[in-house]
Amino acid sequence: MENKLPAVSVIIPMYNVEKYISETLNSIFGQTLKDFEIIVVNDCSTDNSAKVVESFIPKFGGRLKLIHTKTNRGCAGIPRNKGLEFSRGKYIYFMDSDDVISTGTLELFYQTAEKYHCDAVLGQKYFMSTGVGKNFLKQAVLIGDVKDTTTKMVTEDLALRVKTWSENVFEVSPGLKFLRRDFLVENEIKFLPIMQEDSLWTFEIICLAKNIIVLPHAFYIVRRYENSLSTRALNTNFDFGGIFNKVDRIINGLKHVDEFMGGLEFFQKNPAYRQAVITHIVMQNVGWLTRVYGNVPQFQFYEKLKEVLAKDTGDCDVLISCLISSWIKAAKISTGKK
Repeated sequence: MENKLPAVSVIIPMYNVEKYISETLNSIFGQTLKDFEIIVVNDCSTDNSAKVVESFIPKFGGRLKLIHTKTNRGCAGIPRNKGLEFSRGKYIYFMDSDDVISTGTLELFYQTAEKYHCDAVLGQKYFMSTGVGKNFLKQAVLIGDVKDTTTKMVTEDLALRVKTWSENVFEVSPGLKFLRRDFLVENEIKFLPIMQEDSLWTFEIICLAKNIIVLPHAFYIVRRYENSLSTRALNTNFDFGGIFNKVDRIINGLKHVDEFMGGLEFFQKNPAYRQAVITHIVMQNVGWLTRVYGNVPQFQFYEKLKEVLAKDTGDCDVLISCLISSWIKAAKISTGKK
């Protein structure tokens, strides 16, 4: 019995969440499905997060493992990949270390995956909240189509799948996906070492999974930080902290996706779809840059881009900086942004 593999491996990348990780672990402990293991990957936390997790090890009776990375890369993808390496479950479920799930989440996912022989089960609704403890649950707000109450099988037509992905229909959060481990391993589907890597990771899943089921249930509660880069306004000194992350996705993320598509027969035979995917990824990130940095003088934005790009693009830093800053200007004009 000791060698029996768990049904589910819950993988949690962790960095400095001593205030929240207890709530996350307790939400897993309370699951109606008990046949699981938890792998927490501590990404060089500098607070007491690891000690908090260690205090939970006896409570889970051998089902909780704490793994440590040697260096922090500044993104959740690397510890998620490491967690996958140590996992043993038939299915993989990724969670963020400050979020929680409802008590029937793992059982619902598992039963659905088994019933439909899925490579992937996807959620399309979730809750969002702030705070800690009871207030966190009380203040949760539903995000998603309330009227959609049907379980759906995603079409096997890859052209329609790609079109649906490009319309941002599929939620990209790893916490809204339940995946067959062998599917991930055999197809070498991993997170890229870049920020906000989940969209590109989702694209690979959509392209390669044989059976995909979409559930209408809301079970995941995202903890939103009011001072995050995506929600706070720029100060008068122009905080350029998010430029590198988005430009890194445009350059390195785009290169990876293009190579991925180059290995699939569908994109080889349908170059228009390949180009459409590339364009979508570029404009998605340019749109974000426009919303956040749209009021920065273009010459200043251009100079900052050159600084950010110098390491990775070498002699092309001027050209690429000019192109991206021009896209920002064009996007501002098309949206009427002043």
